[in-house]
Amino acid sequence: MANNLKEYIYTKGTDAALDAEFASAAAYCRVKLGKDTVFWKAGLRWCQMPLANVQRIFRRVEPVYGKLCCGGHSFIIERLVLVLTDGTEVDIYIGDDVEPQAKALLQALQDAHPELQYGVVKAEG
Repeated sequence: MANNLKEYIYTKGTDAALDAEFASAAAYCRVKLGKDTVFWKAGLRWCQMPLANVQRIFRRVEPVYGKLCCGGHSFIIERLVLVLTDGTEVDIYIGDDVEPQAKALLQALQDAHPELQYGVVKAEG
């Protein structure tokens, strides 16, 4: 994940076109998909990434078992990973146990932006 999210912070009122895109974006848990931008909630702030800066997108699924005092609970953490044109990754948290929404988000991205690469790169060997 990119350690410094300051450059991706979305501030309402600085760009009218970006504000309109944010307002009309489709919501998928903690991620909103605009026409040319992905918005996501990071802590108490919203961040944004123009899809022109992205070369590849994939979904990361992380199964977790939480040990609690009265037993345990298994859940799945869903993340959207954006590989930027400079090779860095931005790991976006979608939610826990939200597989249908995560799949719908990836499908909406594929439908709207077929020029991008999707999925992980297979290692040659």
